[in-house]
Amino acid sequence: MAATRLIALHINKGKTVAQCLADRTDYSQNAAKTEDGKYISSYECDPKTADEEFL
Repeated sequence: MAATRLIALHINKGKTVAQCLADRTDYSQNAAKTEDGKYISSYECDPKTADEEFL
């Protein structure tokens, strides 16, 4: 069974909230870590546009 841990998102200096969120979602969708996207799924949003949908 998968487990999820929520970690606070802090804005990096010189970046907008949108850029920080995009960095986090890009990291979690890393093809090398997800076997080319095999383990990526979503609920009520599209994984490709999730960072935009959360704003």
